[in-house]
Amino acid sequence: MRVAISSRHIIISDKLAKEMNMMSKKFDLRSYSKIENIDSMLLNRDISVEKKKRLLIEKLHSLVAKTFAISRKNIAKAAFNSLANRLLSIRKIVMKLRSINNYLETTFLNELNFLELKVPMQNNRFRNKRSIANDELEALEYMAYNLIGKVVVLDKRLLAEYKSRERNIISKEKIEVRDLASILGKESGALEHLEAKLPPPRLLPAALKEEPLFTQWVSRILALLSYLEHQYGKEMEIFSRLKKNKTAKSRIGKKIVQLARERSRLLDIMDDKAASMNKFRLDGEIKKELRKLTTTITL
Repeated sequence: MRVAISSRHIIISDKLAKEMNMMSKKFDLRSYSKIENIDSMLLNRDISVEKKKRLLIEKLHSLVAKTFAISRKNIAKAAFNSLANRLLSIRKIVMKLRSINNYLETTFLNELNFLELKVPMQNNRFRNKRSIANDELEALEYMAYNLIGKVVVLDKRLLAEYKSRERNIISKEKIEVRDLASILGKESGALEHLEAKLPPPRLLPAALKEEPLFTQWVSRILALLSYLEHQYGKEMEIFSRLKKNKTAKSRIGKKIVQLARERSRLLDIMDDKAASMNKFRLDGEIKKELRKLTTTITL
């Protein structure tokens, strides 16, 4: 089966493999058991949405690489417990990124459309479905195969399962501003799949530390991470183009706290509406604005 793969995606995957191979050589159980506290980073609202997303993507990459740069022989009970605990931080980042993407796909794109920048919204049916297209699923499976072959901690015996896969390299992808909604949707789909593959520590099956499950599990997480970073690279390219528009640059650069202040007036609207009703009911427009407020202040 032939699978279309972006050359940039291959580069991202190969860099991830090299990085993890270097980490695995320096693996130390004592440092591995130290769990970094990322709550302050997640709760920081004094930076722009764009910058916060970039920092979270970078931290997600770092934590995933460090967490899974561990061979099965090093997963003693203590190491497996540390791996499970590390998943909690990774899950928190994934969930925060999903919230940010939800804001970008809805409120933010609405604001850009108001500025007449011609960035079409994604159809609600597709946005809610959050599915990854079949050809992209095939690409993810190929990337899992590619990573198994290059990451030293993964079991090479599983390569036989993928031997029928071929690749067709796309040297250059055409990226347009109008693709932003589609790219954000693909990111959200990848984040949803990542969250599903990263159970809370108490629900992590001990069987995952055994082969072939360990390699199958880790290779797919790494493939999803490389796919997410590939899509995010395209998003950043589009944002750089948008910033050439002065009005868009101002809108993109607003801080989260400033957006929250703008939305605070909605609370007054709600109070007035409630006072005029025997029962507190919100009409559709106020519900829509309330969702914007809630999304913004929790980023």
